[in-house]
Amino acid sequence: MRKKITRLRAQPHILAITGLVLATFCWGANLVAGRMSVGDIPPVALSFWRWALAFVILFSFTGKQLIKQRKVIFQSRYQLLVLGFFSITCFNTLLYIAAQSTQAVSLALIQIALPVITMILAVPLLNIFPKKRQLFGMGMAIPGLLTIFSKGEWSSLASLNFGRGDMIMFVATCCWGCYTVLLKRFELPVSGAQLLTTLIGIGVIILLPFYLWELSIKGGFTVSLKALYLISYAVLFASLIAYMSWNFGVSVLGANTAAMFNFLIPVFSAVLAIPMLGETLYQYHLMGAGLIFAGLWITNRKYSSTDRPG
Repeated sequence: MRKKITRLRAQPHILAITGLVLATFCWGANLVAGRMSVGDIPPVALSFWRWALAFVILFSFTGKQLIKQRKVIFQSRYQLLVLGFFSITCFNTLLYIAAQSTQAVSLALIQIALPVITMILAVPLLNIFPKKRQLFGMGMAIPGLLTIFSKGEWSSLASLNFGRGDMIMFVATCCWGCYTVLLKRFELPVSGAQLLTTLIGIGVIILLPFYLWELSIKGGFTVSLKALYLISYAVLFASLIAYMSWNFGVSVLGANTAAMFNFLIPVFSAVLAIPMLGETLYQYHLMGAGLIFAGLWITNRKYSSTDRPG
């Protein structure tokens, strides 16, 4: 009897771990999908259709609840507008733009600096100051980030000669950091699937003029099998399945434990990008990743985010 009870108790934890691994795999693969879309789907178009289709699917399940809560949601319209802008509109679009000129491996390694960026933003936005251990961890992670930016050429730091895609990815990560911190600051009337649906709807509306602008400049894209596969993956796996799996894992294991699974994203990204895209894992990737991992291992014990971008 005791063994059966132990097994029943262990099942949610096993499912939670599986969910977190699945979510990080989906997000790591999403970076590879962003690179694969180059030349086939413009970045803003990929972001727009990813979230527009995801909204249609989510709204079919959450629409009734959202309609009932419309007055309460309207009262928080400004906060939701800011959150939708930083999370859906900015982060994901900038990620796909960065993927036009930067390896998926580099994108993933820059993205895992999120806890450090969030910790810095928490000072002015939440009035939360880092402790000594957090400062020490940040002091190790930032040089690792600069190593990736400079591609191991420290002379480029003096001339600020960074890769365009790397810097765009850094700005994207800062946008997600703003979203994470502001989400903690705002008291929102909705949560879970309803909040995600609302933010996606807002993000898509803000993204629409940029999509139309890109459409007028670059034109549309050919609806090929490859394009359909990439968009379908972004909608079903990188958006819906990943977010639901991640949220379940966080609810069972907690934010601190779940945050450590973020380190799997560059691993999955590299495992997929090297054979599928022919990318190379350079020495500066390993050096930068080592410093970031070491710094975040220290920092994450005291400070972590409950949210994860993809």
